[in-house]
Amino acid sequence: MRVLEAGLKAPSHNHMREWEFILVRDSEQRKRVVELGAKAQNIVNQSELKKTTEGMTDELQRQMYLKALPVQKRMLVNSPELLVVCFRMRKSLRECETLYELNNFASVWACIENILLAMAAEGLYGVTYVPQVTSSLKKTLDVPQDYEVAAMIPIGYPNDYSVKQNPARLEEKIHHDKW
Repeated sequence: MRVLEAGLKAPSHNHMREWEFILVRDSEQRKRVVELGAKAQNIVNQSELKKTTEGMTDELQRQMYLKALPVQKRMLVNSPELLVVCFRMRKSLRECETLYELNNFASVWACIENILLAMAAEGLYGVTYVPQVTSSLKKTLDVPQDYEVAAMIPIGYPNDYSVKQNPARLEEKIHHDKW
């Protein structure tokens, strides 16, 4: 609950915090949710996984995906908690014509970031999995029409199967006065 409370403290462009959380605890419901969320790509079947990563030109990124996606799916199915984060959208993403219309989308990611930071502070581990197709997922979870699924986050304690992120050095990321 502390992790979710941290999410609610994120800034919101309209001060309404139009975010909702679904904790999927029932094992059968969880299997359905994960299958629907991962529907656009089979992230366990090796030949399908290789097909998914074929177009990647960065070999390091491709290798990371080949290792990470199957681990993510196991985490989604087996973690102690599976959090589905939803947010209100006044228009579908396809209908948005200006950045302003994406404010709820940006705000939910501030909420998700707070959740991930709070998880790290609690010694918890999780990843964000963004479903590519959400219509069936929303129907299964009874998500209202004017809400969208931003991400699914498995929450648990780290183990040896966790995939570590590519290290980044701050000196390589800072630009002064121009790129």
